[in-house]
Order: sequence, then C-alpha cells, then structure tokens
Amino acid sequence: MGLGLGLGPELWSLPGPPTSTPPAVTSTLLTTKIVSTQSKLTFWPQWTHHGKNLSCQLWDPRAERILSEESVGLDVKHAPKLKIEATPREAIVTEGESVTMTCQVLSSNPGYQKIAWLKDGTLLREQETLKLTLSTVTKEMSGKYQCQASNEIGSRQSEEVDLQVYYAPESSRVEILPSPAKEGNKVQMTCVSPANPPPTNYTWYHDKKKVLGQTNKTFQIPAVLLGHAGYYSCLAENSLGTGQVGQEAELDVQYPPKEVTAVIQNPTPIREGDSVTLSCNYNSSNPEVSRYEWNFQGSWKKLLREVLIIEKVSWDARPISCAACNQWCSWAPSVSLDVLYAPRDVRVQQISPPSDIHSGHRVLLGCNFSSSRPRDVRFFWQKNGIFLKEGRDLTFDAISPEDAGNYNCLVNNSVGQTVSEPRVLQVLYAPRRLRVSIGPKDKVMEGKKAVLTCEGDANPPIFQYSWFDWKNQNLQHYDQMLRLDPVKVQHSGAYRCQAINRLGMGQSTPSTLTVYYSPETIGRRVAVGVGFCLAALLLAFWGVKLQKSWKKIRSQQGLQENSSGQSFFVRNKKVRRAPLSEDPHSLGCYNPVMEDAISYATLRFPVGDADAPITGDAGTPETEGPSPSRDDTVTYSVVQKHRVGDYENVVPESPEDEGIHYSELVRLGIGERPLAREMVEYVTLKQ
Repeated sequence: MGLGLGLGPELWSLPGPPTSTPPAVTSTLLTTKIVSTQSKLTFWPQWTHHGKNLSCQLWDPRAERILSEESVGLDVKHAPKLKIEATPREAIVTEGESVTMTCQVLSSNPGYQKIAWLKDGTLLREQETLKLTLSTVTKEMSGKYQCQASNEIGSRQSEEVDLQVYYAPESSRVEILPSPAKEGNKVQMTCVSPANPPPTNYTWYHDKKKVLGQTNKTFQIPAVLLGHAGYYSCLAENSLGTGQVGQEAELDVQYPPKEVTAVIQNPTPIREGDSVTLSCNYNSSNPEVSRYEWNFQGSWKKLLREVLIIEKVSWDARPISCAACNQWCSWAPSVSLDVLYAPRDVRVQQISPPSDIHSGHRVLLGCNFSSSRPRDVRFFWQKNGIFLKEGRDLTFDAISPEDAGNYNCLVNNSVGQTVSEPRVLQVLYAPRRLRVSIGPKDKVMEGKKAVLTCEGDANPPIFQYSWFDWKNQNLQHYDQMLRLDPVKVQHSGAYRCQAINRLGMGQSTPSTLTVYYSPETIGRRVAVGVGFCLAALLLAFWGVKLQKSWKKIRSQQGLQENSSGQSFFVRNKKVRRAPLSEDPHSLGCYNPVMEDAISYATLRFPVGDADAPITGDAGTPETEGPSPSRDDTVTYSVVQKHRVGDYENVVPESPEDEGIHYSELVRLGIGERPLAREMVEYVTLKQ
C-alpha cells in the first residue's frame, strides 16, 4: 500500500514487533511537465498489528529532512488470543486441596462470544466462565487443562496447564512378561501401583514370602527355573505414604516333558521277525503331554498313545527313540533292540589264486559273512548240493578238472543257517581224454554215411581240430566232425584227431573205420570173376580145338582156294549165362563185365597135335596132316549183339534173338561135309 509524492526515497514504518515483509517497490514517472515517484509496500499483518499506524515518509537525502509523511491505522481481524494462569502457579496440589485456573483474552477482533474449558482435549461442558475452580481435587482430576474462546473469525485454545495431583500409592498389581514362561527363558515382573509422585521403593513377595534384595519396580529373572514358579505380589511406597499389596500374580513356568525314556516291553530276547512292543515314558510335563513321536528306521511316526508296536522286526533294526510332546518335544535316549538273527551276506571268496584257476594249481576258498548275532558260528561246505566238510576254508593242494562245480558255504548260529550263493569253480586245462567216435557204427557198408566225431574234454573250449588218417596224413579238415558221405571202401582205416585250445594241445588214439562191400558190388565182382574164369577155360578149350582144326584146314588146299579167306561157317546159338557149348571141344565162360565189348584171343596150336582126331560140329571124325607152310594161329572172337542184327546177311527168326552170341569155328577138312547143317549159316564178317 503506498501513498504520497516526493523527490527522494520513501520510508515506511509500523510500530510493534518486526515483520518479515518484502522490500517496497518504487517507480518514477517523468513527463515534460512533472516528475512523480510512487512506492508500493505489500505485507501480511499479524494480530499484533491490530490498532497500529502504518506511516510512509518522503525523505530528502540532500537536506536530510522529511518532505512529507502520511499514516494509516490498521484494523486486523483475528480470532481470540488467550492465556491461562493457575493458582498455585505450578499447578501442583495434593489430593484434597483446591486449584484455580483463569483464562485471559489477550486480543479479539471482533470481540469473543463464548468461553469453554477442556481437560485432556475433552470439553468440560459445565465450565463456561473465564475462571475454573477445582475445590477438592482428586487424582482423577490430574491432567492437561485449556480454555477456548471464539468470535466471528474463529475459535482459539490457550496453552496447556498440566495439573498434577499428588497422592499415596494405590493398591498394587504385578504384571509378568512373558506369561506363561518357558523354563530357561528370561522373565520380567513389573509392580504397577498408581502414585504421584511415583513410588520410590518397592517390596516383592513370592508365595507371600519377602524376596530379599528386590526394591525396584521391575523384578527380572534371567533364566527362570521351576523353583521360580509360584505367586508374586508387591508393595509400593512414595513420599506421601505406602500403598497396599494387591492381588497376586502367578508365574507359570512351563517346560518340555522330563526324563523321557523308551522301554522295550518284550520279556524275552528279540529274534528277527518277532513282534516288538515299546512304550514312551516320562516323569513330568507342563503342560501335559499331548502326543508322542517315534523315530524308527529313519521314519517319523506321530501317535496319540505312548505305545509303539512293530509287527515284524528286521534283522538290521536301528536304535529307536521316542519323544513326549506338549508345546515342545523331549526325546528319549535311543534304545537298541539287539535283534538276534542268522548270519548275513554269506559268500564264497576265492583267496588264491587271485585270477584264473589252472589244473594242478593250489586253490584256497574262504567262507565269509558280514554279520551275525550271536557271533558264535559254524562253517560247512557243499559241492553241487553234497556235503564236503566243516571249516571256514576249503583247500585244494592240486586241483583237477573233476573238482570244478558249484560250491556253497553254510554258516549257522543258534538262530538259524544261511547258505551262500553258488560259487562256480572253473578249472582251466588243455584238451584231454580225446577219442574218435564213429557213427552210426565203426563198420559200415559202402555208399552209406559215416560221421567221425572228435570227443574230448577241455576248458576253455577247443577252437581248432585236425584230422589224420592211418598214413598220418593231415586231412586238412578242422571241424569237430568228419563226415564221409557216401563212404567208400577206400575210406577204411584208422583215424585220429587233434584238438587245440589256448592252454595246449591233445590228441586221440586211432579208431578204425571198416567199410565193407555192398551186395551189389559183391555180386558184380563175383560175376566178373566167374566171367574171367569161364573166359579162360573157354579160351583154353578153343585154343586146343582151333589148333587141331587149323592143321586140317591148312591141309585142305582145294577147299581153301575156293574160299576168299573171309567166309566161314558159324553156328549161331543163344546162350544166357551158360557155358557156350556142351561140346567137349568148346571152351569159355560167361563174363558179365565184358558186356558191350569185344574180346580177342590168339591161340597157338602145338605142331605135335596135328594128327589128333577131332570131332566137328556134325560129329564126323576127320584126320589131317600138318602143312609145312601153315600158320598155326587162329583168332577167336566173341561179339555182343546190340539189339540189331549181328550179321549183315542174317535176319533173326524171332524177336528173342538177343543176348550173347558166340561163334564156334568148325574145322573143314578133306572129305564129305557133315549132313547135319542144322542152324548153321554162311556169313561174311565186315571188318
């Protein structure tokens, strides 16, 4: 707010306490006619500025004088401003005395309209005057008092007056924290006894007995024990007097169950598989036990009853413990069931040698087990289920293949007997006991099948076989069986085999295979033999006869000249497996081997036999002397006919003209020809 004219700076003034206002703003206006200066002051008035004058002065600094001055009265509207005073001044009285408090209105614009009194922030409706008088104070009147006035602007409250009423301690009570308290924890008890001034001395009682050395308001027990449990009370005292002992407070010391034990109820020693009953006992507990817990075989069981029943106890039952629980659990020491059981984990151990067992080695087997209760045990040995001996160890000074097998050891105690798993004892050795077996028999007919098997005993198994014949020749056959199919007579002989494994070699003794001829072969060979025999006899016979006939032919020159030397008389006869001729001069025998073949024989006739009488086919005796130039050799032939005519100019009389044909040479001498010409024809042989 500004007002005035001047040439110098303006000064503003306001009586009363200094105020925090921004500086005045001065502005100057220049024209051709006038120079004017204006100052503006802005501020926030307080209730204390009410009724004060605000002045503005125009000051000439050169002349150092006031050129002009203007003032304005301030009318500041505000709520009532109050002040309270008490008699006595400190507002401290003893119970039963009186006290007066006066409310002063320092300022109010506009004036106040209503007065009220408050105690601890609560309106006292009965007191509406500027003065409050408490004739006979009580401890309940203690508190903080204020007066309150209001006008159109608002209402205001005075500062507080703290009225303190002194009185002797009242009846005391005890507070316990925590309650109930766990044994071993910290406990604090407080004696509460209202008094003003506060009590300066306390007396504590435990079960109506004074607790020595405790005179403070609080009674602390760092680690409460069962002996601290009971009823506590206290007595307070201040400068005005001594109070009264109030109601007792109980210190409830709680604790987990004490002296918990697990008890085995079985009257006799426990064996594997028995039923076991245990009970969980305790001496005392606060609060009472509400449940039980069992630690059995690593698992937890919660039960409402104290009894645990194990239906079938195992041999390796662990120690058992139980806990009796209220808010806390107390565990009993573990109790061992001491279960009696037969030996466990019985096994056969090969002590020496540590690796493979070879025939002839010294071998030591041991019988071991992991546990037994009781420990007093006995050992037994079995081989393939048959009892061998008693003792913990089994020794073979020089083991043989016959000792191989399944070995068990048995361990027993007073509870029972346990048998180990079979230990297979393998003995390694080179091939042995080799022999050659011949199937189906060692005598077999040719054309059948013969199987020779090399049988033997070896460990590890044989991986190679070799076969040898009676000439000790390697047959280059490396299988276990030698098959001869079909078997021949040439296969007859002694055979042996040789076997090899990784430990060595073995060989068998020779076994003889006999192959005999089949009936067919025997028949053929007999037929061939008989044929050769007959042929030899026939040739011999015809040799003699041809020699004599030849001599006659040579002597008969006329007849020979008329003949071309290629034509002669033959007698054609059918013979089947019979002598060629019943004539005493015909020689020969049937030879089935010579079928489909031609045999030639050359006969030489001795000279001395030329004059011997010879009977021809017609039965006519003739005599002929030897010719000096005659060849004494006659060729005789036997021809097998092949389903066609044997001769160029001879037609068979019947279809049966097949089989063996033989020609009988008839010596032609000088004289008449025989009359009987039955079945004789003249043929010419084609070379």
